[in-house]
Amino acid sequence: MKVGLRAALASTTVLGGAMVMVAPAVAQTTTASVRGQVTGAGGAPVSGATVTAVNTGTNQTFRATTDANGSYSLNGLRPASYDVTVTGADGTEKKQRISVGIGQSASLNVTLGTAVADTGTAPAGDDSDIVVTAGSLIESRTSEVATNVSQQQIRSLPQTDRNFLSFAALAPGVRYNDGESDKGFTSGASTASQVNVFIDGVSLKNKLREGGVAGQQNSRGNPFGQLAVQEFRVLTQNYKAEYEQAGAAIITAVTKSGTNEFHGEVFGQYTDKGLAEKDYNSKRNNQPEPAFKRKQYGIALGGPIIKDKLFFFATYEGNDQNRAFNVKAGGNAALQGAFEASTGRRISDFEGAFVSPFRGDFYFGKLTLTPDERQVFDVSFSRRQETDIQNFGNITAYEAAENKLNTVDTYLFKWTYSGDKFINEFNANYVNYDFNPISLNPGLPSREYAGVLVIGGKDSTRRELQQGYTIRDDFTFSGIDGHTFKFGARVEVTDIDFDNQSFVQPRYTFFNDAAKNLNFSFPAEARLGLGTSLIKSSNTQIGLYLQDDWDVTDKLQLNLGIRWDYETNGFANHYVTPDGAAAALRALPKTFYFDPENYITDGHDRPPFKGAIAPRFGFSYDLKGDQSTVIFGGVGRYYDRNNFSNTVDELARRVNPVGVFRFSANGQPRDGLPTVMWNNSYLTKEGLIALRNTSTSGLPELFAVKNDAKPPVNDQASLGVRQKFGQWQASVTGSYIRGRNGYTHLFATRTNNGLGSCCNTAPVVPFGYSNVLIGYDGLDTRYKALYVTIDKNYTKSSGWGLNIAYTLSKAEQNGNDLFSLDAVVPDAYGWRPKTSDERHRLVVSGIVDLPLGLQFSTLSTFGSGNAYQVTDGTNSSPGGSRQYYAYPTKNCISGLFAFCEVNLSLEKRQKLFGSHEISFAVDLLNAFNNKNFKDFDGFFSATDPLLTPDIGNNLLTLPRRIQFRAGYRF
Repeated sequence: MKVGLRAALASTTVLGGAMVMVAPAVAQTTTASVRGQVTGAGGAPVSGATVTAVNTGTNQTFRATTDANGSYSLNGLRPASYDVTVTGADGTEKKQRISVGIGQSASLNVTLGTAVADTGTAPAGDDSDIVVTAGSLIESRTSEVATNVSQQQIRSLPQTDRNFLSFAALAPGVRYNDGESDKGFTSGASTASQVNVFIDGVSLKNKLREGGVAGQQNSRGNPFGQLAVQEFRVLTQNYKAEYEQAGAAIITAVTKSGTNEFHGEVFGQYTDKGLAEKDYNSKRNNQPEPAFKRKQYGIALGGPIIKDKLFFFATYEGNDQNRAFNVKAGGNAALQGAFEASTGRRISDFEGAFVSPFRGDFYFGKLTLTPDERQVFDVSFSRRQETDIQNFGNITAYEAAENKLNTVDTYLFKWTYSGDKFINEFNANYVNYDFNPISLNPGLPSREYAGVLVIGGKDSTRRELQQGYTIRDDFTFSGIDGHTFKFGARVEVTDIDFDNQSFVQPRYTFFNDAAKNLNFSFPAEARLGLGTSLIKSSNTQIGLYLQDDWDVTDKLQLNLGIRWDYETNGFANHYVTPDGAAAALRALPKTFYFDPENYITDGHDRPPFKGAIAPRFGFSYDLKGDQSTVIFGGVGRYYDRNNFSNTVDELARRVNPVGVFRFSANGQPRDGLPTVMWNNSYLTKEGLIALRNTSTSGLPELFAVKNDAKPPVNDQASLGVRQKFGQWQASVTGSYIRGRNGYTHLFATRTNNGLGSCCNTAPVVPFGYSNVLIGYDGLDTRYKALYVTIDKNYTKSSGWGLNIAYTLSKAEQNGNDLFSLDAVVPDAYGWRPKTSDERHRLVVSGIVDLPLGLQFSTLSTFGSGNAYQVTDGTNSSPGGSRQYYAYPTKNCISGLFAFCEVNLSLEKRQKLFGSHEISFAVDLLNAFNNKNFKDFDGFFSATDPLLTPDIGNNLLTLPRRIQFRAGYRF
């Protein structure tokens, strides 16, 4: 089952004097290490003994020599199986086969001169006393709160769409969001933007927008092909100084590599609406069951090019999905008749269920060169490309949809050099992330017939391009007894193109209002972007760190680290405030939260923040020295960064104003605003541009960034205990996280000298602005949690495994995420639940072997339900509305859970031709067809009651469905 910090290398195994146990993990992004002591039969340390570890797949060899205390260290081991041989000066020899995982540190203590017990697990015909450990070993001595996910779990546990991020839910305190276009993960009280994912050490951080992971924003796709992932590690808390740009959970994954044997795999999986229940909303609205189909398929091959020297691995995965959204016109028969009369098109031509296709392709290739025992070179490339037609349905016609084009490319060069007491890892990579939603009908103006239909082309589009060039070097030194030092540096240059083309095509709005002399024969108004929308930015990010893992005694280890990060252009540091904007800001009153001069810059008033110094301390104490009871904990500071989109409005609102054109039948004012007499020539983009000087565009809002804004930071603390019970491992961890410096926006135009209600805009209107919103780094969060895990790892010998992860938590925040406009400052809100607050979450996963070569597995999630805001508008304003937070009724399992998703799988595997294997599986997803509502009615008044408060408008999960899988491996 779950292999990780609480289940990652096998339980302590004593075999004929050789003992395998686990030491606290050395900081490793993609590699592992083995450390230990060699003693003689009488217990005296053996100096000068040779320790070698041979990768069973590639024959790459790592060597070390014991010091005067008999201690040794093997660093830079890739996650794999190794044959470890210890040879004394007198020729006495012991061998042990071990497996190490990503980011782990195994401790292998060996006593020479004693007999090795016959375990019956050595390979047939082998008389070299190799002891093969059964399954993965347990890692208990570590200060980190983390979970390793093995290849066994990735292959066996049921999941909806082969997104390896879904297994992050196996870690307590981490939530995976399996929405239709929101497939990411969060942890603690932080937003999704504060997580990070590393693939072979390459950061996939989304620096543009929310979502945390490049390519996951508004996507039905997966961040990386699961077929290429060997294993990964979820670090929830107290991770070490080598990890950057994250204030919440981190996932670090390692990809597969070729070995001396050819290995390949082909898979396919399929489900469609004939294998699924009709969804709740279609039943409720008496609509036909919409189209639904998903098929995924892939192939992988790896092996040697030159034996023991050069290896390759390559894979492809396809992801084809069809959904359907219902389009249904609104309005009464008279309005629909007016629409048909004015457009000459029938309502029925637009209504019905229309397919929303998604197509994804993933390619990955990797070459690994091991020219000698000291060096490894890796070169790899991946491409993820997607098309996704969405944003239609209800009264928006299919022709008004957009195609979300999404591409993420990664290029990696890595060189690892192993010395006698050190290892150096050099990494150079390039990440290209291109998100480009485009209109299906780019030359067709958009037409909204109010209350009836939206037809024509999509009015807006955008292109967001993030290109990151990174050089990183990590140096690990183990030449001082009891210490493993690691220090490194990272430099990344990020170039961003942000082209938000608002109303690049005209948007015409038609009203049918006889009182205002309006009908569907001509538009009441039109909108058109009148500026240049492309914004370019470049930012250099520098990170330095130092980490010492210090074995103070054979029971106590301290993890001491410090990190410093610096960005040259994290807050539009070279922006120059226009004169009009500066005058508008100075016209507003100075308050305790707003000083106009702190929002005005001549390009030199925003020095980069230099104070991102992040100390990190952790410890683990083995009470008995046998890893049966380990107390662990840590405190640390973790700086993240703000997304580019948080501050881009300061420039974007100014360079791309949106013109508003109002029309009438006679050119007379309407509602106190001037109009232009309608002419059919205005029904084109060129026609509106000719009217530019007569545009009655409203004044733009002024956005301003704080000159001394600081990046978000989380202070974390944890304390826990791990306990072994035979084959079982349990842990209880207390967690506290305090977040500060979150970025939000406030009104600077409040009445009563900036301390009253919103808004007194009179001071800024003369300078050409309708209002002023200022950036403010005062958004705070706090998170308290108790994590409980119980693990019995799956092994072939036992035939079963079980993992339980329970989280009791409380997540709070003092304002709103990006706009805190209901109070003067975020602190005025007081502490209140975040919308991600869920008090209880239980994740149960298990694998069990059955007769006839069958295997059953489950991955099931139960939650008490997320908080949602309710506004009581019964009393009239001002001050009459009351806000509070509610939680869904716990009717999934009465009184316990509001969210339930039980996923089950039954798989048959059959050996062919020796090492070849075919498999067939049936998955039953959301087995009990739980509804799992979201988007609850959040407003009520004397005339507007809450609508079915226990039933949301949408669902978090798809209905019950069956999925078929088949595979072939050799």
